[in-house]
Amino acid sequence: MPVNDTELIPLGKIAKVHGYSGAVILKPGEDFSEELQEMEWIFIETDGKPVPFFVSYIKTHSSGNIILKFDGYDSSEKMREFTGCRVLKKRSNMKIDSSLPHQEILTGYKLLKPGNEPVGIVKKVMTLPMQYMLVLENADGDELLVPLNEEWIIDINKEEKVIIMDLPGGILEVND
Repeated sequence: MPVNDTELIPLGKIAKVHGYSGAVILKPGEDFSEELQEMEWIFIETDGKPVPFFVSYIKTHSSGNIILKFDGYDSSEKMREFTGCRVLKKRSNMKIDSSLPHQEILTGYKLLKPGNEPVGIVKKVMTLPMQYMLVLENADGDELLVPLNEEWIIDINKEEKVIIMDLPGGILEVND
């Protein structure tokens, strides 16, 4: 089942980047709870869609705000575009949609954006606690991570081994 608003609780908004290592400052909202310290991952809402991020560390700032750092995001440039985005957490244990294609099926598929704009070739599919993540190789040989979100999929052509996805703005730039 895709993640939807009824399964997520807002925690606050990203106020700004913190330092140069890719950490951000979360300004907690009314529904904030201290259990955030125990979370392994959260969602950042991008173009109205929740995108999962693994949490490297969480610290309470002296101002009452929260400092968050995410796995794989090691520069403030990567995180700057998320300033002002809502941060959410899951309400309950969510399950991945078992009807989505598995790794063996998608390996080798070309990922395209609408208009046949190439993104990359699927090298593998990582299974995460709440969803699948496509590991792609782009034309420059760089590795990209893209959440396999059912709502973003426009078409999967098995004969041509092509996936067309309407990706939210900034999702690919986060990999830079």
